[in-house]
Amino acid sequence: MIKFISQKLYIRVALSIAMVAIVVSIVSSMLSYYSGFKEKKNTNYLLVKQLAQTMEKTAAIAAYLNDKELSQEIVNGLISNDLVQGASLQGETNAKGDIALFIANGTINKQKEAVSVKLVHPFLEGAYIGVLSIYPDDKFIQQQAQAALKKEFILMLIQSIVIAFFVSLVVQRWLTQPIQSLTDSFAKINPSEPETLKMLTFKQGKRDEISRLTHGINALMHELHLTISNEQTLRKKTQALEAKFRLIFEQASAGICLLDDKNTITTFNPAFEHYFTVPGEKELPSLHFPELLGNVDELQSLLVAIRSAQNPPQTTLDVECKVGHKTLWFHCLFVRLTDQRESKRHSHPQQLVEVILHDVTDRAERELQTRFEADHDPLTGLLNRRAGEKRLNKALQECTEHNQHLVLMMIDLDKFKPINDTYGHEAGDKVLIETAHRFKTLFHEKNDMCIRLGGDEFIVARLVTFYDKAATHQQAITLLNELQQAITIAPSKTCAIGASIGIAIAPTDGTQLHQLMHNGDKTLYHVKETGRGKVAFYDDIKN
Repeated sequence: MIKFISQKLYIRVALSIAMVAIVVSIVSSMLSYYSGFKEKKNTNYLLVKQLAQTMEKTAAIAAYLNDKELSQEIVNGLISNDLVQGASLQGETNAKGDIALFIANGTINKQKEAVSVKLVHPFLEGAYIGVLSIYPDDKFIQQQAQAALKKEFILMLIQSIVIAFFVSLVVQRWLTQPIQSLTDSFAKINPSEPETLKMLTFKQGKRDEISRLTHGINALMHELHLTISNEQTLRKKTQALEAKFRLIFEQASAGICLLDDKNTITTFNPAFEHYFTVPGEKELPSLHFPELLGNVDELQSLLVAIRSAQNPPQTTLDVECKVGHKTLWFHCLFVRLTDQRESKRHSHPQQLVEVILHDVTDRAERELQTRFEADHDPLTGLLNRRAGEKRLNKALQECTEHNQHLVLMMIDLDKFKPINDTYGHEAGDKVLIETAHRFKTLFHEKNDMCIRLGGDEFIVARLVTFYDKAATHQQAITLLNELQQAITIAPSKTCAIGASIGIAIAPTDGTQLHQLMHNGDKTLYHVKETGRGKVAFYDDIKN
């Protein structure tokens, strides 16, 4: 109840006025007290002085006659006055220095506050025969002042309260009551329901502040009514449009996600989650997009370029990644987005990147297979001549750039033609397939290349950092021995072949591929002419 009353505006106004009146009364009374006390004291001192002047002649006669009884009566008469605390009558000093007459009564030890009158000789003008001293009663004077000021304070306080009361009535009638009516009208308004926005009533023709305020509020509510109605209509359209886009987003066959400035995935659709969720798990293994695809450096650089470009076009990239034990290929479309709401609030709005992924694993595998078939011999699976020469040119370039060596072995099979003639081409194909298998078994490192030039001619090349002729010769001998092992061409038939190997080393024996192959081929034919089944180096025969 007290809280309810304290919320009433007119009560708060009345209390405020009363408090101000009380404070003003107290301050005014205090100032009046200090100034009035001093004035009262001065007035009483003046009265005491006048009293002393009144008794001056009588006291002068008593001092002249040295009449102690008369002097005593004078002093007692003065003491009987409420303003006097003490009085003394002192005669003149004789020739011996003694005081002829001294009569005192009451408190006379406050010499500084005494009102003293010199007593003039009754018959000799200009001669003094004594001093009459009167001591004012300061306590009595102060009590008088306090009593008068208390009455003044009470009257002022009553006056302030009465004024506050009537001012409160006027304020309540002309200010708080109209405001309360406006407040009650506002309490009935629900902004979410435009039909409750009814116009507030006010007296037409009046031009006071309340009427102008009500008129302004009515105009504002009219605009608010229109705004809310339009907003509700727009909200319904937005909700319908959002539902459509949500349906597209959630049921899209492509994976869709949004990346923030740190390339963290903030939103993704079910298709995206399906692509990257490992079987048996319920959550994505990572929300950092480059790490999720396993291609951190390339994707980080691409996303930085997309965000820093002035007018970036849509960017596409095919990415290979592993999800669990599966290798997948995704065609990724990157589009930079800017949040319009953020751009209005901040000078550097957050730049989002939308990523749309399509699973192109089947297409990529077909492309890889097609590329493999274009670069490899269909029978042996070795690099064909075109792809092999391309790889060799690249290896020669690395030799020049990194000061390395390329070991090129030109290989020609011995006794292969009789197998074709005797057992047929099917047996010959089996021999070539097995020969290629033995090549790949011995030379399967990253920098090894096994190439079929055509027929029974092959190249085995190795890119090495340090060239060791003895080790290379031993590798070639090991290959010869491996090729001479029997090959099964039928359940009960085997055959054996041999090979001749000519070796050229780049860049010593040539810095261009055609030159290196020419020197290797020249070394190979030297081996064939000198007995076959051997290994020779170009630097051994060039002289």
